[in-house]
Amino acid sequence: MNLSDWVKHFFTPHHTNNCRARILHPSVLSLFVALFLLGQFALNFYLLVSPSVLGFASNITPERVIEITNQKRAENGLAPLSLNDALSEVAQRKAGDMFAFNYWAHVSPSGRTPWSFFREAGYHYVYAGENLAKDFMNSESVVEAWMNSPSHRDNILNGNYKEIGLSVVNGTLNGVETTLVVQLFGTPTPSPTAQTQTTPKVALAPMTITPTPIPEIEQKEITPLSNIVLAQDKGEVDSPPLLSPFMLTKTIAIFLLGLILGALALDAALVWQRRIVRLSGKNLAHLIFIAALLLSAILTTPGAIL
Repeated sequence: MNLSDWVKHFFTPHHTNNCRARILHPSVLSLFVALFLLGQFALNFYLLVSPSVLGFASNITPERVIEITNQKRAENGLAPLSLNDALSEVAQRKAGDMFAFNYWAHVSPSGRTPWSFFREAGYHYVYAGENLAKDFMNSESVVEAWMNSPSHRDNILNGNYKEIGLSVVNGTLNGVETTLVVQLFGTPTPSPTAQTQTTPKVALAPMTITPTPIPEIEQKEITPLSNIVLAQDKGEVDSPPLLSPFMLTKTIAIFLLGLILGALALDAALVWQRRIVRLSGKNLAHLIFIAALLLSAILTTPGAIL
């Protein structure tokens, strides 16, 4: 069988494939699914062996995230937040702690809350809040995801907040190179006297809490800030990830679904043109189903928020 005959056999209805493109036979479709799952297993295994080759590279900057955040506040009639270096220091420490102890949460596995980082930096507050994000590709998508979440949106549009701090940090989390975004809000106490008379109010997305005094928790040593690679300091990254695992999986899925969708469309056109009668198989239903899967794959984006 020469190449042209093989292409006809594989992609078009022909007497050699029982008038149905070979690619649309259940056995071939099952093989595609099996190969895709095997590829995902191999990818996950490879990430454990060499996490620096496959990872997540983003184009997020603190300045842009703060700018968009203030734009959202202005659209809702709120005053802009002013950048506070102490809050940005707190955000850096929180991101470094998550990488150092390999967790993704507002509260560390040891029970360390975000507010302990506020105390370390000497930031005394009346109101405070925290938004977290990871694996986003740009600043716009980060803020958009927060705005689409009611609790995170409440933090961004909280009129009680006066200041903001932000950190964008690259590192390895659960064996995969990723980018963490820590956004902190605060309103400092006007004076030491006012601090003793006012109960601090804090907000974590997706929950809002008013903490009560708790015993001090023995703090573990965290990674020094000098050892944290900041996303904005791209020149200091020794070997950035070559490819995102998510984008690799998405590309393969789009390719396979597009291939099947194209074969279905060609098959439907040839069946109609040649007046081929089939006892089973609904090409239109299959086309709609595969097209929906392809659209979902295209629209799927990386990123998670807390």
